[in-house]
Amino acid sequence: MRLRGVRRYHWARDVDEALSLLAAYQGKGALLAGGVDLARSPRTDLEGLIDITGIGLTYLRAEAAGLRLGATTTLAEVLGHPQAEGYAGGILRETLRQVAYPALRHMATLGGAVVSAHPWADIPTLLVALGAEVRYRSAEGEKRAPLEDLYGTDFRRVFRESVLLEVVLPAWAGAFAFEKIGRNAGDIALLNVCAGLGLVEGRIAWARVAVGGRPERGERLPWLEGMLVGERPSPALWERAAEEVRARLEVGSDRRASAEWRREVAGVLVRRALLRAAGKAALCASTSS
Repeated sequence: MRLRGVRRYHWARDVDEALSLLAAYQGKGALLAGGVDLARSPRTDLEGLIDITGIGLTYLRAEAAGLRLGATTTLAEVLGHPQAEGYAGGILRETLRQVAYPALRHMATLGGAVVSAHPWADIPTLLVALGAEVRYRSAEGEKRAPLEDLYGTDFRRVFRESVLLEVVLPAWAGAFAFEKIGRNAGDIALLNVCAGLGLVEGRIAWARVAVGGRPERGERLPWLEGMLVGERPSPALWERAAEEVRARLEVGSDRRASAEWRREVAGVLVRRALLRAAGKAALCASTSS
């Protein structure tokens, strides 16, 4: 634990109290739920921790419009929830089983993954592909924003002054698939992909593709999505998509992988994800008809 400067621990009774405490610390306080990222934080200026696990943000609720997930819901709780099983072709369980190890999934919260949003993380790629929105509250009141848009801003500053309330996932008439490559089963991603498709009369009605660990945070590929819409799923189409990714995806090098390797592997992972998403979407379409 690196947080040697922490002097006080607070148990917040509600969102208003958590916000009040955050304001009182003037940037030197931090919210605590799972604590996974705080435990490895390089910050040395934190003086107070504000525990928000008791303010009623642990839940998963299914609605006609999709799913609502409370910010302090752990990854293990999402994995074990029956209403998460069939969502968008089972993408929540498929992805979260590949995040870290069981012990950490019982600690890490969905909100923590949203707020930390590490470039190599799997959950931001998943949520961006799914078109997730977030609700959060600051001193200025409650706000709601598409997560993809928020990640294009100084979101870390936003969340230092706010309490994330929930993640809202829209309903999809189709299915998603997730692919990842790391050094071992519980490792952070060298590259990850989430792809979703909807089929109408055998053609692709909509497509969503996000790639993360490039080594930048997961982002969608609108140019690839546009290429897929209106086409019939086929091995030739998936190979064309892989070629487009290899030719156009913006990637970089770091100490873990080279740009050349990432570009080549991204094409492979996108092809695999699209193939599996199409299979699941076809099954969804046949079941609903």
